[in-house]
Amino acid sequence: MSAGTPRPGEADVPFRFRTTVDIRFRDVDALGHVNNAVYFTYFEIARLAYFAAVQGRRLGVDDFRIVVAEASCRYRSPAFYGERLIVDVATTSLRSRSLELRYRITAEDDGRLVAEGRTVLVAYDHHARRTTTITPALRRQIEHFEGRTLGEREGGHH
Repeated sequence: MSAGTPRPGEADVPFRFRTTVDIRFRDVDALGHVNNAVYFTYFEIARLAYFAAVQGRRLGVDDFRIVVAEASCRYRSPAFYGERLIVDVATTSLRSRSLELRYRITAEDDGRLVAEGRTVLVAYDHHARRTTTITPALRRQIEHFEGRTLGEREGGHH
């Protein structure tokens, strides 16, 4: 597949959340483009903003009872210092103990696809140091925000 061709199941992800990220000088590597590892920071920035929007409030450290279990990024085109990126986020799968988020990063100025990503998040009890279930309240908030019922393998491949 070419760099611009979405894989099956990606083109139809219904993104309902969007935020922007300005590329900082520290994000750029010696080759003059955003370093590959920085995209995971962009996903994190967008993920935190997404959950604040889902829950309708600013979140504190104690609100995060989920951990990242898996993360991947597909790089589509380089991004450069001074550009503003648009990061779209959607929950594509919601299970009893985990959920999947998809990300799409585009350049604000020309709309080019820069990167696509995926994270699997697991509900986690930090005191007991074990996985737990996603609360019914969070499940309802996510499904309400996404505007649909989410089940296993909704809109994604595992």
